[in-house]
Amino acid sequence: MEMTEGDYGLTLPITISGATIGSGDSIKITIKRNVDGKSVLEKTFTSVEDNTIDFVLTEEESATLPVGDYVYALDWYQDDSFMCNIIKIGSFKVVNKA
Repeated sequence: MEMTEGDYGLTLPITISGATIGSGDSIKITIKRNVDGKSVLEKTFTSVEDNTIDFVLTEEESATLPVGDYVYALDWYQDDSFMCNIIKIGSFKVVNKA
């Protein structure tokens, strides 16, 4: 995944494959600078339609992500119980604004 520095309010759809996510389920995204680092941003999405979440950041959330390389994980929860890691380690990049 990639976004431009300072972007917010834009929808970046993430489609999940390999599992069927129900309407009562939630997906939590955790973004870190590196695999062993502290979380820079955690956000939970409860509106899952057709196995897709609409990843959208607020202005404040976007400000926590300066230009650089990050990793992210997607965790699946059903009735507030952890089900599995949909994505254990993915690449997330914030690029310079022209």
